[in-house]
Amino acid sequence: MNIIQCSQALLAKDLTGKTILITGGYAGIGFAAAKQLASQGAHLILAGRSRMKGASMANEIGARFMELDLLDSDSINQFSKAFLSEYSALDVLICNAGISAPGAPDTNSASRRSKEGWEAQMAINHLGHARLIQLLKPILQSTVNSRVVIVSSCAADSMPYAGQPNQADVDLTDPHWKRRAYNDMDAYGQSKLAQLLYAFELAEQWKEEGVRVVAPHPGWGDSELFRSAPEGAIDRDAWRQLGMLSLEDAAQVHLHCALSEEIENGKFYSQIGVYGNPSMQGGGLPMEFVSPNFTSEKQKAVWAWTQSEIE
Repeated sequence: MNIIQCSQALLAKDLTGKTILITGGYAGIGFAAAKQLASQGAHLILAGRSRMKGASMANEIGARFMELDLLDSDSINQFSKAFLSEYSALDVLICNAGISAPGAPDTNSASRRSKEGWEAQMAINHLGHARLIQLLKPILQSTVNSRVVIVSSCAADSMPYAGQPNQADVDLTDPHWKRRAYNDMDAYGQSKLAQLLYAFELAEQWKEEGVRVVAPHPGWGDSELFRSAPEGAIDRDAWRQLGMLSLEDAAQVHLHCALSEEIENGKFYSQIGVYGNPSMQGGGLPMEFVSPNFTSEKQKAVWAWTQSEIE
């Protein structure tokens, strides 16, 4: 299966004068994308929790670091206020930060619930980003040809080869696993499907505002996504045999979505992936996302639920 690449013309594009914000941009796939965007002259802001690492990596590529903890609503509020006070335009927002398999809620520091009681993966992957998008709405809507890139995953379908046991779904009766028996990878898939459904509805809600919203799957990259998984749970050698990509290859769809003038509002863009559905494994720019739980009814329900959680 051929790895999808961003075109060389896009990777040579002059980004001088463009402001790009990427969450989790100082590690993994996010940093690989950030490094390329910075090399093209963009004013790049890397947002994340680790001040020491973030500042160091930002300095390495000539970017700026700003502190942001997506598990903490106060941090998101403070970040957004600071950003809006300093910037008058935001050309691209890449919602890249994520966490997977941190363990059952409140069993360790990585799996702690938010103060609202949100399960960590749903909080960091989806709800924290949704709050950030909502707070940055004024600058996104006032910037000509701005775009929001909400990074989802093949786990929004299913990835049995990578240990996800069930078809991804968003259980709005118990989204934060307060009654259900907790399963790390099912919780991850739920958060990624929630992101995808939210992205499609956001594209619909903002279509008259000149903001394009897309959702990519970057590919199964050799990233720090599973940094919080229990020691010994991740067999990277075995995963590479199953098709794990380099960070540079996994960043290609991020870059296409950030740079291409041809991206279509409300579409899904995918690298090759370990989808449970074989028809999607080859990826596409864009690609139809197929799932029994990816419906217009679920999309509206997840949007309404998300708004009620973050307001």
